[in-house]
Amino acid sequence: MPPSLRRTQLLDYSVLHSARPEGPAIGALDGREFTEFVRDAFGRLFVYSGVAPRRSDGAFDEEALGPGEFIVPPGLIYRYHGKVRRAA
Repeated sequence: MPPSLRRTQLLDYSVLHSARPEGPAIGALDGREFTEFVRDAFGRLFVYSGVAPRRSDGAFDEEALGPGEFIVPPGLIYRYHGKVRRAA
């Protein structure tokens, strides 16, 4: 597999799409507020971990992510925090 295709596949698996904000706003990036937590479509909870680094070509550096970390657009890192059940 060519390195560029492998990198694209890694990045695809490293981005959380459709993550919903949860909790209080704790900062802003590119003029957009972000929250301490986000929840994905499967109900998994993620906690803010930092800003996603970029490679020299401007793409996100998915290799810099730690275990359980994902990129949330516009370029934040959130770490898996668990699946929290909500009270009914």
